[in-house]
Amino acid sequence: MIAPRLPVLALVAILLAPGAAQAIMGGGPAAAEVAAQTVLIVSTRGASCTGAVLAPDLVLTAAHCVAPASDYAVAIIGDGPPKLVPAKRIAVHPRFDAGQFQIHRPTPDLALVKLAEPLPGRFRTARLASADGLPEKGTPFLLAGYGVVADGQGKSAGTLRTVALSSIGITGGIMVRLSAPEGAAGACTGDSGGPAFRDGAVAGVTGWATGPGGSRGCGGVTGVTLVSLHRDWIEATAKSLGSPLGSGR
Repeated sequence: MIAPRLPVLALVAILLAPGAAQAIMGGGPAAAEVAAQTVLIVSTRGASCTGAVLAPDLVLTAAHCVAPASDYAVAIIGDGPPKLVPAKRIAVHPRFDAGQFQIHRPTPDLALVKLAEPLPGRFRTARLASADGLPEKGTPFLLAGYGVVADGQGKSAGTLRTVALSSIGITGGIMVRLSAPEGAAGACTGDSGGPAFRDGAVAGVTGWATGPGGSRGCGGVTGVTLVSLHRDWIEATAKSLGSPLGSGR
């Protein structure tokens, strides 16, 4: 997530400034189908994340993106002047522990954001992957995010890009680790909460990234919370928020 504290509209302006043309390390432009299912989340604490559209007024993202006290909104860009769709309610997975990054014990890094109004008509609801066990090594995923192209390059955020990565293992039985076979690629600052697609469905939510060899930064390994293991919570919570899955466009 982006660290400096900025008003939401100022943050959006920075994301749209000249040079803000890329996102996700080692990635490429997102296909229209992916763009229609993915949104940019901003906040009054100056942070940005990514999310997947589950209903016209419901977004799935990472819990660490929206758990801190702040005002959150989805920033609509590309349809003329930027528009903010405020978050009305936020539901964080009850077993998420914000200290997981310090204790290195993964917890369900998932949250649902109920919006104050439906997203514009160009957005479409994403399909959640069914519960089908843990992915084998080598299983391909497609990550999508609005983050930066490299650690520390904040001005490169704000455009949706994707990157294809393969599974290299499982952490804590709930997170899959993804990495490119060669070269630096993966999620970076601002890509947290973004969808990890598998066979066209959202199979995971981006939670963390490392640099090469486990160093601090991006381009090494990306950690993704598997949504199929928590589909019951997602479905029940979406219904309780008044946005049941399958109710979207």
